[in-house]
Amino acid sequence: MHIRADSLDEEIRVTVDAGVELTNEMVANGDLRAVLVEHDFIRAGRATASDVDELRRRFRSVRAIIETLPDIEPTVAVDLVNAQLRRCSIAPSLSAHDGFALHIHWTGDETSFGRRVVVDVLMALAQTLCDHGTDRFGRCAAEGCERLFYDATKNRSRRFCSDSRCASRTHTAEHRARRRDAG
Repeated sequence: MHIRADSLDEEIRVTVDAGVELTNEMVANGDLRAVLVEHDFIRAGRATASDVDELRRRFRSVRAIIETLPDIEPTVAVDLVNAQLRRCSIAPSLSAHDGFALHIHWTGDETSFGRRVVVDVLMALAQTLCDHGTDRFGRCAAEGCERLFYDATKNRSRRFCSDSRCASRTHTAEHRARRRDAG
């Protein structure tokens, strides 16, 4: 993966967030390439339709893990991620190219786009589980929304998915309820 991030922690956060958003988009049968472009995966813009189809196929097993993260204990999440990692061909190497600082590639240059994205997300999930467990994964608090989110706030206060309409709709309903109760 080659995202434009200021630090390793930021790279991991962006990659985990991309994995969560890929999961949300797969549920909605949405545009996976757009998610990756938005999260600065530099190869995403050049990915072919067949590359994206391959990603959709390969990401199903990671999606299944991500969907459970808000509801499971870290030890269970670790077992699930480890099982997936055992199936991956990981060959770490250091690289500095295209104006990026020295960083780790988890797969070789010959690795397909879909496999690269899957491995990048799995490795970011692994690091996140080491650092934070499953506490930072959640489901949107908006009524009727089941989308997932990754909470990177310092005080773990995130309540809503990336769809700004969810927070807006909820805050408007809460405001109207307070006015009605006060009035």
